[in-house]
Amino acid sequence: MNSIDIAKIAGVSRSTVSRVINNYDNVPDETRKKIQQIIKENNYVPHASARMLAGVKNRVIGLFIIDMKTDTNGKQVTSSSYFTPFTGSVIENASKMGYNVLVSIVSKQKDYKKVKEIFYNKTVSGGIFIGEKNGEPEIKEIINSGCRVALLDQAVKSDEEVYNKCIIVNADNYYGAYKATNYLIGLGHSSIAHIVGISENLSGIERFNAYKNALTDAGIAVKSNLIVKGDFTINGGYNATKKLLQKEIPTAIFCGNDMMAIGAMQAIEEANLNVPEDISIVGFDDIEVARYINPTLTTVRMKLLEMASIATNTLITSIESNSNFSANYTLPIDLIERNSCKALK
Repeated sequence: MNSIDIAKIAGVSRSTVSRVINNYDNVPDETRKKIQQIIKENNYVPHASARMLAGVKNRVIGLFIIDMKTDTNGKQVTSSSYFTPFTGSVIENASKMGYNVLVSIVSKQKDYKKVKEIFYNKTVSGGIFIGEKNGEPEIKEIINSGCRVALLDQAVKSDEEVYNKCIIVNADNYYGAYKATNYLIGLGHSSIAHIVGISENLSGIERFNAYKNALTDAGIAVKSNLIVKGDFTINGGYNATKKLLQKEIPTAIFCGNDMMAIGAMQAIEEANLNVPEDISIVGFDDIEVARYINPTLTTVRMKLLEMASIATNTLITSIESNSNFSANYTLPIDLIERNSCKALK
C-alpha cells in the first residue's frame, strides 16, 4: 500500500495525505483524523517519514525551472544557454555539500501541483526556483506551508511576510539596464529602441523601467513606436526587431537579454542594415556566445554562476542547521563593451 491507495480510501488527493503525514496544519481536523485512522488500520509507514524516524536526513534539493513561454517555433526558454550553466552550478555546489539535485521544469500552471507534492512528500528538503512570475501565488503557498525555498529574480516586498521566510537572490537588473541605456546615450544616440523581455518576470520589469527612466533623465522622450515585446528567446528578438523596423528604424536597440539581441542582429542583417554601422546593439546577461558572434556583443554581465552558488549554499546551510533562515542578496553587474555599438558623430 502507498499514499495513492490511502488517498483513494479517504476520498482525498495524494497531496492532502502528504500534508497529514508531514504534519502540516493546512488540513481540516476531520479530514486529518480520517486519514490518520486509515493509515493506522492499514499499518502504513510512509517512506520519507520512516527515513526521518531512523534519523536519516533527506539530502536532496529541488531545482524548479519555470518555463511557460514558447517562441513562435514552439521552442521554450529553457533551451537557451542561460539556464544550462545555472543548472550545472547548482548541481556542482550541492554535490560539494553532499546533496543531490532533482531538476524539474514547470511548463504549465497546473504543474505547480506536482511541485507541491514534491515538497509535501519530503522528496526534497528544499528547493530553488528560477524563471518564476514575480509574486507567484503558488510559490507563496509553498513557502507559507513551512518549506525551505530560494528564489531567483523576485522582488522583495516589505509588506508581505512571506518574503521574510525564504532566500532571495537577484542581479541588479535596474542599475544594469540603466547603465546600458545610458551608455548608448553617451555614444550620441537618442533614437533608442527597447525589446522587452517577459513582462511578468522581475528582470523584464526592472530592465524596462530602467530603460524608460534613463531616457527621461537624459531629456529624451520615450516613444511607444520604439518599444516592442519579446520573450527572452532568439526567435522572439528576431520577430520583435522585424516588427520594430517596419515602424521606425532606430540608431540603437537595448535588448532585454542576449538571446533576443542575437535574434535582433539577424533581423537587422536581413533588412540589409549593419551592426553597428546602422544600428548599435546592447544585450543583457553576457552569455558565453556573446563574445564569439560577429560583431561581438556589448552587454551587461550578470554573475549568474555566483547567484546559483549563493542560492544553493545558503539553502543547504539552512537545511543543515534546521533554522528558519531568510536572506536577500543583490549582486552587482558590469557593462562589457565589445564591438556591437558605434558612437554617432
